[in-house]
Amino acid sequence: MNHTRYIQAGCLVLMLIGTPFFFIGGPGYYSSRSFQAAWNLGHVLFFFLFSLWLFEQLRGRKYVWSRAKSFVYVFVVVFLVGLLVEYLQLLVNGRAPDPFDLLRNQLGCLLAFALVTRPPLFSRHRWQVLFRGVVLVLLAITLWPLTKAVFDERLAVAQFPVLSDFETPFERFRWMDPRQLREEKEQVRHGRKSVRVQLSTAKYSGVSLFHFPGDWRGYQTLHFSVYNPLTENLELHCRVHDLLHRTSGAGFHDRFNQRFSLAPGWNDLVVSLEAVKNAPRERSMDMSRIHGFGLFVVQQPDPLALYLDHVYLSR
Repeated sequence: MNHTRYIQAGCLVLMLIGTPFFFIGGPGYYSSRSFQAAWNLGHVLFFFLFSLWLFEQLRGRKYVWSRAKSFVYVFVVVFLVGLLVEYLQLLVNGRAPDPFDLLRNQLGCLLAFALVTRPPLFSRHRWQVLFRGVVLVLLAITLWPLTKAVFDERLAVAQFPVLSDFETPFERFRWMDPRQLREEKEQVRHGRKSVRVQLSTAKYSGVSLFHFPGDWRGYQTLHFSVYNPLTENLELHCRVHDLLHRTSGAGFHDRFNQRFSLAPGWNDLVVSLEAVKNAPRERSMDMSRIHGFGLFVVQQPDPLALYLDHVYLSR
């Protein structure tokens, strides 16, 4: 078996192993950010192998195409196969098509040409170098969500029992819909930064801490500071739930709920974790698997911005 056949066989075996993962497994609702980001990179790897396999198939033909023609052929085939995969995912498990997956597929194709074969469209060395450089920049952009997630997950473990103090670059992404959050340096309760939380006029508008160490055993209280910019008191709702709450129907009486009346200015709020533990009506909260902490307001007449700072546990 010659060199080309070894490459073809290796790519084929790896693709056969990877194909089922388009339709089974994958990140769940509570999966870590790093696992979600790493899973998405599977598209790049699979279509890198697929493109390399296709290119080797073309090289083994009796009538060898030009590199430019081979490039265009493989690029188009990768796009069409990617569309087919997205369609089959929709049929098999109801996943919504993701246009970013198609872009990752094409990046895998470009990587195969840029890093393993000679760039096919450019005869001059400087253009080949530029082509490879552009592809590597695109790869770095694609790897950034994973890099960011791994960095902040490690930092969250090191900071615990501080859950979020907004002093480090990526803490906003521990919260659901970080687009609601904006770094703030003027209204600050602790350290150098807080976040401005934009709320809407929806019936329930709020923000939820979603990615954090969830073993709260051994701690007595949850603390957080909220700034009310209004000239009158504002009712703020707090909720805490564990993993079982989410998987057993997410009922109102199966989680911790508490209302606070926020005075104008900064309010330093405290939640008893004993009360959290005993909050579910028919069981005890699993304090080793806390999975959500949220703050929200109810049916405000106008959009409203609150400021949040220094969310932490104490013994």
